[in-house]
Amino acid sequence: MQQAWNRYAFIRFVLFMSLGIVTGSFFPNMVEIIILIFGIITFLYFSAQFLKGYQFPTFQSVTFAVFAFLICFSFGFLNAYWKSEKHDETHLLNINASKVEAFEATLINAGKETAKTHGFKVEIEQVLMDKKWKNYSGKAMVYFQKDSLSKELKYGDQLLVKSRLTELEPPKNPLEFNYKRFLGFDQVYHQQYVPSRKWLKISEENGDLIISASIKTGQYLEDIMNENILNERSLAIAKALTLGIKDELDNELRNAYASAGAMHVLAVSGLHVGIIFLLISTLLKKWRNHKRGRYFFAIINISVLWTYAFITGLSPSVQRAAMMFSFIILAQAMKRQTNIYNTLAASAFVLLSFNPFLLFSVGFQLSYLAVLGIVFFQPKLYSLLQFKFILWDKLWAITCVSIAAQLATAPLGLLYFHQFPTYFFLSNLVVIPAAFVILNSSLFLLIISFWEWAAEWVGFLIGHFIQVINYLVFSLDYLPNSTIEGIFINTSESWFIYIAIFFIAIFISEKKLNYLKVTVFSLFLLSSSICWRQYQNFQEKKLIVYDTGEHHAISIRNGFSQYLKVDEELALDKNKLRFHVYPSQLEAGIADFHPDRFEPEIQNEIFRDFKGLKFAIWENKRIVHWHQEIKKDFTLQKPIEVDLLIISNNALQKYEKLLEFFNSKKIVLDASNSYYNIQNFKAKFEEENLDYYIVPEEGAFEWKL
Repeated sequence: MQQAWNRYAFIRFVLFMSLGIVTGSFFPNMVEIIILIFGIITFLYFSAQFLKGYQFPTFQSVTFAVFAFLICFSFGFLNAYWKSEKHDETHLLNINASKVEAFEATLINAGKETAKTHGFKVEIEQVLMDKKWKNYSGKAMVYFQKDSLSKELKYGDQLLVKSRLTELEPPKNPLEFNYKRFLGFDQVYHQQYVPSRKWLKISEENGDLIISASIKTGQYLEDIMNENILNERSLAIAKALTLGIKDELDNELRNAYASAGAMHVLAVSGLHVGIIFLLISTLLKKWRNHKRGRYFFAIINISVLWTYAFITGLSPSVQRAAMMFSFIILAQAMKRQTNIYNTLAASAFVLLSFNPFLLFSVGFQLSYLAVLGIVFFQPKLYSLLQFKFILWDKLWAITCVSIAAQLATAPLGLLYFHQFPTYFFLSNLVVIPAAFVILNSSLFLLIISFWEWAAEWVGFLIGHFIQVINYLVFSLDYLPNSTIEGIFINTSESWFIYIAIFFIAIFISEKKLNYLKVTVFSLFLLSSSICWRQYQNFQEKKLIVYDTGEHHAISIRNGFSQYLKVDEELALDKNKLRFHVYPSQLEAGIADFHPDRFEPEIQNEIFRDFKGLKFAIWENKRIVHWHQEIKKDFTLQKPIEVDLLIISNNALQKYEKLLEFFNSKKIVLDASNSYYNIQNFKAKFEEENLDYYIVPEEGAFEWKL
């Protein structure tokens, strides 16, 4: 094990560097300590070099190893700290963004069109505050109202925008996706919607020339595909698979491919770069092992890979894959005595050196894990069965690739997406060969586009071929239990699974029983964690008032059963339910709830209607939901004693009515109330010293019994 581990030096460097990046990202206040440690390490390193060759070879070996790891850790920490723009004194986070009157910004991406807006990532260069321009900078997401002018906006345009800025907010509901942290890793901390006539273009072509040329090339090639592939869904698949343009994929198409375990073919990444690599390698096969020809092979192959990355807009996923394959090609060309694991680790080291926050990208994690899984498990799985008939052999090889990739990526898939595609091995038998055909034929279409007649026929064939593939993918989606949904594991449980997979891999390689024991122990910890979490869920009794924007949503749980009260409009909005409500339901083990199948009318109603009010008694607690105006003829001799009063939809118009009808221990104003009403009653609640909770300001209200 020790000798084997010594062969993977770069893996150790990347591990310690990654640990430094994580520490630097979440504990930036340690920067002075890390700089001090880095200085001490440097001094000790040169001291050790001076003493090199004396009587302590073992001590020196251990010392140099510790130094190397600490240097990698410090480098990762400091790199993450210094490349985090928010630590700059002139960053937008250091001002009150709501007081910004106007700002000057440059568009720094290609933009994304929606039904109502054109959205761009922008680099803000200065802001107007108190009628003075100040040099505060930072990145933001800006959404321009859709009109004839915003349609003409493009990368590199410099704008003067008359608008304030809004700092991104943390998640408001339990386990809701942290959009603020997600964009923060891309150095984006603000967003703003800008109406028409509130912006002015002051210059053009201010962006990076290479990125600008890449975007223009991609748009030109997109126009060619638009002209020659007429079926909308086929065109959307072809553009996603070839150029990385996924905006036109409808939800039904995305869900079908995701359920079939084939979504990876629609995101240009390692698979697509690998297909290009395979094609060029086949065409230049005779040069690959030639003494001088291997350098020619490497230069051509790397050039083609980066040309493909260029026409796809130089997206991070393609750059990552191109870098990975470039290192593999260079290692083969140089005939270095290395191994694929060190080569992959070296490519990751370079990528993280340029952008340490790639470490937190799901795509980065899945890409490297998938390749590692394929490299290790695929040969071992493939050797289990031998077929003389070449077709069966190829099908078995693809199946082994699918299983190997799933072994390595399934824990992350469960952690992030909470589902598992049951028939992934069948779908990949279809989509992997199909991706090879579609990608190469689409590139052929782009090459011969000057020949209109031929381009039309090739586009016609591509369109119909993709229709057949879509039919097969949808057929798999219709099979019973095509996707196992509602799976919840937390971060520590995903680590337990990966520890088990890692040590079972070492056991397969080294054939030592101790590694199998560690695997069993890790699985025991996993089982214990899941059982404890489920036991806690079973014991839990909780009421949650969610923050869902303009709607109301109230969950009352008792163990694994619940009652979910939502308004009619929210019940039909599956995306909002999935984003705001579903994550906490998964964690609580509520098996009978899914946004796509939620039917509120079939629940056992626990609230009773009385004069427009909703009353419930739960666990000896009196709960009232005041969601509409009370009828004018409604009177009471004395206020009703309640434990919890939830007010929605601006139902409370006059504060006197609250005192007349209720004496509540706790008052909750949810997000369906207007800002004006909330601020008005908040002031009066404070005057009367009432116990209140404002959901839009404080996030979801959770009440445990």
